[in-house]
Amino acid sequence: MSIKIFLFLLRVLRFDDINTRDNRKETDHLAPIREIFESFVAHCNQNYTPGEYCTVDEMLESFRGRCKFRVYISNKPAKYGIKIYALVYSKTF
Repeated sequence: MSIKIFLFLLRVLRFDDINTRDNRKETDHLAPIREIFESFVAHCNQNYTPGEYCTVDEMLESFRGRCKFRVYISNKPAKYGIKIYALVYSKTF
């Protein structure tokens, strides 16, 4: 994909109604992507069934931008980021 097409898609793609975003952001930090996120979670629940050997894993995805749920952990190599919790199945990782 050329940079020209990428910039065009970036400019015209919208996933939510910008007119009501401010009202929704007061109670929901994921308001701009909430609909797509809920759809993703629903499809994951429909198409994947974990086995009995599962564990909860946490990871820090490096991110230095601005968002309300960015965290600082001093003993990590990437000190700023978004903390992600994942349910991990040992046979498929």
